[in-house]
Amino acid sequence: MRDFAQVLQTANEDFEFTREMRYYTGKLHVAVGDKAWLATYDDGKFLSVEPSDTDPQDSAIWIKGTDEQWDDMTAPFPRPFFQSLQSSSAKHGVLLSNTHQLYAYLPALNRLMQIFRQLNREGA
Repeated sequence: MRDFAQVLQTANEDFEFTREMRYYTGKLHVAVGDKAWLATYDDGKFLSVEPSDTDPQDSAIWIKGTDEQWDDMTAPFPRPFFQSLQSSSAKHGVLLSNTHQLYAYLPALNRLMQIFRQLNREGA
């Protein structure tokens, strides 16, 4: 799966993800290879997701990985250190914004990866 908009639509119906995103106001930028999406939130409420270029610009939270990195992160049984965003960044070079918002909302972002992984497993 490479349509992050669909992943995010599914995530916004997930209790754990929405609980962890509560209060977030800002942009979430995700780049998968040469494709990218920009989602907007206001006080935890999902407003929109649209295709974007790969430059995160003024997004407080951004994640950028190659197609191969995303394949590993969203594999049904990820290889060591691809289970979370932090370890994928520290050990495998996935790029993350270095903002306080990223760390405040890291549980939501890791839940987003789990949802992405689940949708891949289901062949969506």
